[in-house]
Amino acid sequence: MILTKWYLCIGFIFVSNAQSLFRPNLPLGKFRLVVNAIRQCENSKHLPMQVRLYLNKKSSNITEFRGNFTVGVPFDDSLIFDGNAASWSLTGGWKPNSIVYVTDNACSKAKFIAGNAWYTFQKAFNIQSGNCPVPMGTYGTLTGYDTALLEDNNFPKVYFYGKYKYVGKVKTKDNKLLGCVAYEVEALRPWEV
Repeated sequence: MILTKWYLCIGFIFVSNAQSLFRPNLPLGKFRLVVNAIRQCENSKHLPMQVRLYLNKKSSNITEFRGNFTVGVPFDDSLIFDGNAASWSLTGGWKPNSIVYVTDNACSKAKFIAGNAWYTFQKAFNIQSGNCPVPMGTYGTLTGYDTALLEDNNFPKVYFYGKYKYVGKVKTKDNKLLGCVAYEVEALRPWEV
């Protein structure tokens, strides 16, 4: 009888510890953001806001943004930010509207979402204001901007793993398109390469 109770006690300990085991194949969790591509949207070559950035592979684990972008109108809170992400389906192909974010006060909301990455990005691209609005001008970087710095943001810290294609547009209140950028990212498990 005592031996049976002892086995039940040990079995209970093993079952209760099983709840905290490492499970590497969960569909969501803390993630590492990897930027795979960045480009201007089609038909946006004559818009006031131009993004001419590209990815530079500095080493096997460091990728950076290089290039420049032009702000032809002040990027301020009178504009609308329209973001839409498609996720890569397990059966193949992009599934639209995985993340949809449309908001007024484009500059303030972009600054809030970017978090500390806002300041490091502005410093790397020699934007003097540091706050909203971002004045008109052409901004570039000579040293590059490490894409790992984008992770210091105010996005949710837990999200679904996978590939995402994001299109961000800046519009006026009367829905006139001022600028557009598209990029592809992967949300990877922290231990994945």
